[in-house]
Amino acid sequence: MEKLDKEEQRLLDLLPKGMERPLKELIKLTGWSSRRVRGTINRLIVLHHQPIGARYEHPNNGYFIITNDEERSAALAPLTSQIMVMTKRAQVISNAKLKL
Repeated sequence: MEKLDKEEQRLLDLLPKGMERPLKELIKLTGWSSRRVRGTINRLIVLHHQPIGARYEHPNNGYFIITNDEERSAALAPLTSQIMVMTKRAQVISNAKLKL
């Protein structure tokens, strides 16, 4: 696990424990674009193994530091659902008859 850079540490410090902070608020607090905030969140999770959960309820998407198993389950539920939908879509495309 690499050391956090200044941007990653700044964003991590803005995330509340157990309760989400809306993406819009993180954009406002950092002055960054939505893409930059989401990219930094992804690096914090994947590269630095930070337990960051997300709430996907457009337009109030939010992020938080997971502090217990209930929050972990809540964070995993939409990811698991998305994986299942994408797997089914990939299977359909893979098995589709092509008109050549």
